[in-house]
Amino acid sequence: MRFALIASWFAAFSIFVFVGCAEDKHGIEVYPASGKVLVNGQPADGANVALFGISPELQGPGAPVPTGQTNAEGVFSLTSFESRDGAPAGEFKVTVIWPEPIPPNVDQEMYQPKDRLNGKYSNPQTSKLTATIEPGGGELPPFELR
Repeated sequence: MRFALIASWFAAFSIFVFVGCAEDKHGIEVYPASGKVLVNGQPADGANVALFGISPELQGPGAPVPTGQTNAEGVFSLTSFESRDGAPAGEFKVTVIWPEPIPPNVDQEMYQPKDRLNGKYSNPQTSKLTATIEPGGGELPPFELR
């Protein structure tokens, strides 16, 4: 009886520790978040979006830089640690780079596509784009670029 009680307690404790580690394996909680990029009112297919934390807790070691790439409708979902897992809650500076399509018959590894936005939103220090991820996540207002 005593052995069964100890074994049950150990099993319950092991499950508690295992589940706790699985939920907190990165130490930073992220929330599903998505958005849209429009250029002159049209969806920006293939634009790369990155969010850079403004507060110190979103800038330190282990803090993610959530990223996403837009689809044909200009929609992106953010990834911090695993595909489309989202972003931590907080305030962010946003960068957007929209590379030109790679022409056919070129070496794709050697080709350096130009940013169709001419670098206007490529630097988090000079980009005037910002975003707020709320606890629980959600959809960001569209980034309407010119």
